[in-house]
Amino acid sequence: MVDVKAAEIDRVLARSDVRLLLIHGNDTGLVAERAAAFVKSTLGDSGDPLGLIRLDASEVASDPARLADEAYAIPMFGGRRCIELRVSGNWQVVPAIQPLVASPPIDSALVVTAGDLKKSSPVRKLFEQAKNAYAIACYADDARGLDRIVDEETKRAGLSITPDARAALKQLIGSDRMASRAEVAKLCLYAEGTREISLDDVRAVVGDASASAVDEAVDAVAAGDAPAFERLYRRLIAAGSAGFTVAGAAQRHFDMLHRTRALVDRGADPESALGPGVFWKRKAALVRQLETWPIPRIERALLILDRTIIDSRLKGNIADEVVGQGMLMITALAARPARAA
Repeated sequence: MVDVKAAEIDRVLARSDVRLLLIHGNDTGLVAERAAAFVKSTLGDSGDPLGLIRLDASEVASDPARLADEAYAIPMFGGRRCIELRVSGNWQVVPAIQPLVASPPIDSALVVTAGDLKKSSPVRKLFEQAKNAYAIACYADDARGLDRIVDEETKRAGLSITPDARAALKQLIGSDRMASRAEVAKLCLYAEGTREISLDDVRAVVGDASASAVDEAVDAVAAGDAPAFERLYRRLIAAGSAGFTVAGAAQRHFDMLHRTRALVDRGADPESALGPGVFWKRKAALVRQLETWPIPRIERALLILDRTIIDSRLKGNIADEVVGQGMLMITALAARPARAA
């Protein structure tokens, strides 16, 4: 495996000769952004909608040959193809990926996206042991990464930002690349018509309240409280937050529930399994969620989230509505009695 260093990531994503790539980490937005950059580089300027094939772990686990069939298929009209495989839950996808590692496709590239993978993860170990594969880890942006996001969005809007406003903004963003970019874009929209973003602009538009509201919406989904979710979600959208921010937060949340419930099932105390990083006001709600959500049900929720995120990308004009409907499907799942898991 080529362990991609931070300084080389953009260069690797822009290369058209990369055939096997794993992108993983706890920053779901950054994973999605880098996967999109790789897909664009692989497909080039063709823009052929048939050139991108999206698969989820359940499809590949139930039919391992499906991935090889797609990867080795010769494009009917020439050009290249890109396969995006989203890995989540305990689905066994390694048997499907192994043939591609042994004999990389010529006309196609595979990008595997996943949440935070431990070093012992079979998928991560497969890519780490392969000489012809690349792996990129995506974690919360550091100060330099946040500066880059701010510079890109303000330049696109034709604005500058004062040093004190930049410093304050960087304290309020950073946990998720897509959410950070959305917050900066919202700030630029607020400051439209001026030449410079001020500290007062940052205080007026960006704040911890938005992150807290997203957490509340996700907690409502996990609690099966559809009316509360609908109310909170409408407020978030009206305030300028994008639906994919909520979907990404929900995906991270259920990934966390999946890992934590596995520890609880092995005998760990729920509060200890949650770890020290949980905000104390949320701990009681999270303990209740662990009691409500057994592993099979969490995996079904992750499947719904995977499909929701894919559909929201394909239907950009109604992405917020797609996300809202997907979240409501999960609230219905949460409301079922435990024996229905």
